[in-house]
Amino acid sequence: MLFKNITVIHADGTRLDNMTVGVGDGRFTYIGRDVPEGEWREIIDGSQKLIMPGFVNAHTHVPMTLMRGYGDDMPLERWLFDRIFPFEDKLDGNAVYWGSLLGIAEMLACGTTSFSDMYYFCESIIKAVTQSGIKANIGRGISCFDHTKSFRDLPAYNELTHLIGSFQGAADGRVLVDVAPHSEYTTRPDILSDIAEFAAEHKARIQVHLSETQKEQLESTGRHGKTPASVMLDSGILELPVTAAHCVWITDLDMELLAEKKVTVAHCPQSNLKLGSGIARIAKMRQSGIRVALGTDSAASNNNLDMFQEVKTAALLAKGVSHDPCEMPAGEALYMATRAGALSQGRHDCGDIIQGNRADFVILNTRRPGIAPCHNPLSNLIYAAGAGDVEMTVVDGRILYRNGAFTTLDIERIIYEVDRCVKALV
Repeated sequence: MLFKNITVIHADGTRLDNMTVGVGDGRFTYIGRDVPEGEWREIIDGSQKLIMPGFVNAHTHVPMTLMRGYGDDMPLERWLFDRIFPFEDKLDGNAVYWGSLLGIAEMLACGTTSFSDMYYFCESIIKAVTQSGIKANIGRGISCFDHTKSFRDLPAYNELTHLIGSFQGAADGRVLVDVAPHSEYTTRPDILSDIAEFAAEHKARIQVHLSETQKEQLESTGRHGKTPASVMLDSGILELPVTAAHCVWITDLDMELLAEKKVTVAHCPQSNLKLGSGIARIAKMRQSGIRVALGTDSAASNNNLDMFQEVKTAALLAKGVSHDPCEMPAGEALYMATRAGALSQGRHDCGDIIQGNRADFVILNTRRPGIAPCHNPLSNLIYAAGAGDVEMTVVDGRILYRNGAFTTLDIERIIYEVDRCVKALV
C-alpha cells in the first residue's frame, strides 16, 4: 500500500503533515515527502486521514469477554468468588476459543494491533490469534493453593513447556509465549522461585499482577514481612523482563525497586476504578523512572477492550489527581498506549511509524463528527477519537479491519457461537 498526503502521528506525539507512507513485505518501506518509485497494489489518498501506531493492550484476559456484564457493581471478593471463579470452573477450550475471537474482533475494531494476555487454555487463544492476524504475548496463568505441590507438579509446568516448544515465535513472530504467575497471594514464594528459574532457562518474559488492591499489599506484609514487589524480588522474578499489572498500592520504595529492575507497569485505570481498587500513582512512577504501558484488563472488569477509552481515562486521571492540567500531555499518553506496550512485549520493531518497523498501524478519518474540526490531530486522537473513527487496522502490513468489516473473521458466526457457549455455561 501507498498512502499519499497523510498526517503521521508518531508514538511520542510528533506530527508530520502531508506525508507519503509506503508499506511492503509487512513493514514500513518508505516515510517521506516524495512519492517513491515502484508498483503499488493500492494507492490511498490520505488527505483528511491520519496514520498512528496501533494500540498495544499491555494487560488483558481476552477470553473473559464471555463474562462481560456478568458480575457488575459487586465487592471484589464477591465478584471473584460468587461470579467469576464459578463461571471459569466450567470453561473449556472451545468456549475460550470463541471468547478470544470475540475479544480480538473488538480490539481490532478499536485500533489494537497487539495484546498481552494472561489466562488458561492457551492453545485455544493461540489458535484465535493465529487465525485473526493480530499479535499477542500469551501468558499461561499459574497459581497454587496446595502446599504439598511444587511447580513441576502443576499442570502449568507441562503446558508451558509444550507451549514454549511449539508456539514461541509462531505465526511469523506474531505469537510469543510468556510465563505468568498470577500474583503473590496465589503463588507461594518457593514456586515463584521455580517459575523464575524456568523463565530464565527458556528466555521467556514474565507477566504478573502486583499490588492491585490495598488488601493484597497489607496481607503480603503480614504473611512475609514484605510487600509483593519485594517478594517478587527475593524469588528472582524481577531479574527477568517483567510486565507488572496494576501496581495501585506500591510504596515509594517499591517504585525505586521496579525502576531499578526495569519493570514495566501495565496501568489499567478503568478496571481499577470499576472494582474500587484505587488509582495508581502513575505520575510518581514515571518520575521514578518506571516504564509505564497501558492495558484494559478484562471485559469482565472494564467492561470493554477499547484502548481509546483507556488512554483518555489515563490522561484525565493523571490531571485530576495532580490538580495539574499539564500532567501527562497527549503525546506521553499515546506513547504509553503504543510504543511502551510494544517494548513491554519485547517487540522492539513495533509500536511506531518508522521506516523498517513492522507495519502495525491504524488509519483514522478526521472528518467524522466526533473529531472535527481538527485543530490539533494529536489532541483529537487522545481526547476525542473513538472506535467509530477507525477506518483501517493493519498488522504486519495486512489489513484486518476496514470500514466496519473484518477480513479474517466471521463476526456473525463468532457472536452466535459466543451466545451458544454462554448459554451452556450459565
